[in-house]
Amino acid sequence: MASTASPEQRIELASEAIRQMAEHAVFEPLPRQDRWLHHLSEATKAAPLQSLTIAFLLGVFLAHR
Repeated sequence: MASTASPEQRIELASEAIRQMAEHAVFEPLPRQDRWLHHLSEATKAAPLQSLTIAFLLGVFLAHR
């Protein structure tokens, strides 16, 4: 059916599949040990310039060790 479907129908089918995955909680929550990485990622998205500065300074610090 997908090969004979119009582009609009294929988009609708894909959208419906994504909605169903979201409703059925296909995506597992992050494991407990990776939460710090998630928080770091969120902070980077929220304040990219500050995060870049911190990463740079941390890199300089580690390079001088």
